Amino acid sequence: MNFWNKEKIQNALVNCSFYNFPENWSASGVRIWHDSINQGDIVFVRCPGETKGAVKQNILPFIDRISAVMCTGHEHFKDLNLPIIEVEDFTKAIFNLGRYIRRFYKGKVITLTGSAGKSTTTRMIYDVLEQYGAESNLNLANTLVAICWNMTTFDIDKKYWVIESSIGHGYVTIPDIAVVTNIAAVHLKEGQTLEGMAKAKSKIFATMRPNSFAILNRDTECYEIFEQAAKEKQLQIITTGRNQGVDIRIFTTEKGSGLDVRGEIYEFEFVPEHLLYDMAQAAAVAMVLNLPVDEALKKLQNFKCLKGRGETLNLTFEGKNITLVDESFNANPLSMPATIEAFGKIYKDNKVMFLGDMTEGGDKSKEYHFSLIKTIRAANPSRLIFCGSEMLNVYDILKDDFECYYFENIAKLLPEFSKFIKNNDNVFVKSSHATGLHKIVDALKK
Repeated sequence: MNFWNKEKIQNALVNCSFYNFPENWSASGVRIWHDSINQGDIVFVRCPGETKGAVKQNILPFIDRISAVMCTGHEHFKDLNLPIIEVEDFTKAIFNLGRYIRRFYKGKVITLTGSAGKSTTTRMIYDVLEQYGAESNLNLANTLVAICWNMTTFDIDKKYWVIESSIGHGYVTIPDIAVVTNIAAVHLKEGQTLEGMAKAKSKIFATMRPNSFAILNRDTECYEIFEQAAKEKQLQIITTGRNQGVDIRIFTTEKGSGLDVRGEIYEFEFVPEHLLYDMAQAAAVAMVLNLPVDEALKKLQNFKCLKGRGETLNLTFEGKNITLVDESFNANPLSMPATIEAFGKIYKDNKVMFLGDMTEGGDKSKEYHFSLIKTIRAANPSRLIFCGSEMLNVYDILKDDFECYYFENIAKLLPEFSKFIKNNDNVFVKSSHATGLHKIVDALKK
């Protein structure tokens, strides 16, 4: 059943105008670009000179699906012969629509924030809750506007909404359960400190009711900041981590790995440590919701990593059979060593590693890159291909011990990369998106 009607749009936006509206009109939600339009959607379309919203020309193939156009100038879209909702401002309209539908939702909202692992943990939690009825912004859209337009499309009759958030945005999502994966020097602005970022992300708790739940990684930097913020809101704190005393403890053995969930032991074949952390937080959500933790973990043992975040593919490239481990979406001081370590342990030989700069380390960038050396050595790669100015120093240290190659940037590496790949190689690709090593992944997949 469509949630939106003319009355609700009017109540949510206040200052808006309606044109060409039929009786008994309804809509399923709001979209802001053309490639995600579903039947019954409102589409926010940009006027000439604007940069936000879908492009008019691009929505034409989907015109039969669209219930209305939303825009800041109705005169530009009269020819579409669709209902039109005219608003004063793109961002305010989307924000107000998101806040409005949240008022009507009576299920449980799980909101996640952190520096690394957000998208994977979001997907894990969604996978656990899907069978009970769940919605989620699995499209990696975690900014304020993106969260709000996603919420406009959510089914208010589903039991759970799982929402990934870049900063927290708790005043919009109003979580019943808030999950903080970790904190690291990612997306730091000039002059911003790790402590300052932690305080910003702790605003995820801002509108939570007393006795709601905060699920926290006890091993993360700045843990005390999140703990204090949660206590000030009188939240129940559930902890995950490596050490004794946490509610859900991760551990590894000679045969594999596992989780200790308040004394209940669950063992698996080898799961990389960074994924264990994600699994622990998904298990914590199940525990808080009084859902079977054993069923949740059974489902997650077969979890398939996301594109650019550990997706593993068996490919044929230029007549050579290879295994690709795609970690190319982004990189930071947490994810980079964790995924390198996992790759080194999972694959025993024929290990080819394409490593690019982590581009958002700020003043400590050189330090963060040097800290990778021990992990790279332990992974024991067959060949190392470095890309980016920061990786030059790492290359200089390792070039005498491994078969190493260095390229200043992706433009120089891309024409050459194929010569470093041999039959039966296991190929690992990791860098910040700005470094561009995802282009190697794209080339391998063609």
